[in-house]
Amino acid sequence: MKRKIVSALACLLAVGVFAGCGKETSRYLKDISVSKYVKFEEEYKGLEISVAARREITEEEVNSLALNAYGNACGITDRAVENGDTINLDYTGTENGVAFSGGTAQGATLEIGSGRFIDGFEEGLVGVMPGETVELPLTFPENYNPEMAGKDVVFTVTVNYIFATDVSQMTDENVAIITEGEYTTVESFLGFCREYLELRADYEYDTAKENAILSALEGIVTLKKEAPESLIEKYSEPIRSSLETEAAQLGADIEIVCQYYYQTDSATYIAQAAARNAKQGMFLQYIANEEGLNVSDEELEESLKQFVEENNIESVETLLAEADKEEFREYFMYNKVVEFMLENARITEY
Repeated sequence: MKRKIVSALACLLAVGVFAGCGKETSRYLKDISVSKYVKFEEEYKGLEISVAARREITEEEVNSLALNAYGNACGITDRAVENGDTINLDYTGTENGVAFSGGTAQGATLEIGSGRFIDGFEEGLVGVMPGETVELPLTFPENYNPEMAGKDVVFTVTVNYIFATDVSQMTDENVAIITEGEYTTVESFLGFCREYLELRADYEYDTAKENAILSALEGIVTLKKEAPESLIEKYSEPIRSSLETEAAQLGADIEIVCQYYYQTDSATYIAQAAARNAKQGMFLQYIANEEGLNVSDEELEESLKQFVEENNIESVETLLAEADKEEFREYFMYNKVVEFMLENARITEY
C-alpha cells in the first residue's frame, strides 16, 4: 500500500498538481488550474467586434503581381531599350581604371528617363539590346559629392532585361520557364496569381478578426494572481530566441534591438511579452475547459496529419523530431477556441 501511495504522489508531482503545496510547475496549459488565475468580468460569448471588410482583389493587382514575377525572372529581351522602359542592369564605375566606392551594382532596377543617374547614363542605354554591354564615358557634375565632383569616369553597363509593363508582353514560353512547367500559359499563370492574392486577402481578413476577438477577450479578463513561473519561462524562450535571430540579422545584440524598437531593456521586454502570452494562453484554455474545446489524443493525431499534409512536411515523425507534440495540442486548441468565439461574436465591418 505504501508503495502505491508513493507512486501516486510521484505522478501528481510530475504533472504539477500537487507540487510545492499547490505551486503550478507544468509548462502545459491543460495541466494548469487556469480558473485559479483568470477571471472574466463579462460574458465572453457574443462579444462585439469591428473589422475592415475583406478587400476585393482587382485585375490591376493580379497583373502587377504577374508582371513583377515575370520581370524578375526573365522580362523582355527581344528589343532594344527605349525611353520610359524600366530595366534590370549591372554596372561598374571606374576612374582611371579603378572602381570607385558606390559605383557598382548587380541586378539594379532603373527607369530610363527618370533622371536618377548622372547626365548621359540613362540616355546612353537607349538603343542597347538586353544582354549587351556598353561603356559610358561620363563626367560627374560639379555640384556632386566632394569625392567625385567634376571627375571623369567610365561606367561599364550590361542591360539584363526590360521589365514587361503589360501582360500582353508576356509569353507562354517564358511563363513555362519561370514556373518550371507548372504553368504553361499566360492565362493559367494569371489565374494562379489571382488565387494567391485571394488567399492572402482571406488570410488578412481572418487574421484581423482573430486579433479583434483576442483583443476583446483581453479587455474583459483580469488575473487573480500572476501566471505560473513555468508558463512565463515557457513563453520567454521563443521570445528571446526571436530577439537573438533579429539581432543577428542586424549585426547587433538584443539589448540594442530592444532599446531601438521597444525603448526598454531585453529583460523587461521579454518578461512583459511572456506575461501577455501566458495570460492569453490561460484565458483561451479557460474557455476551452468551459466549452469542451480541448483537443483529445485522437483529434491531436488527426490534426497533426492534416497539418503535415497542408504544409508539405514529410511525415508527422519528421515534424515532431524538432517540435513538442503538446505544443501542437495547444495550437490546435487555440484555433478551436478562436473559431468558437468568432461563431458566437457579433461582427460588424467597415
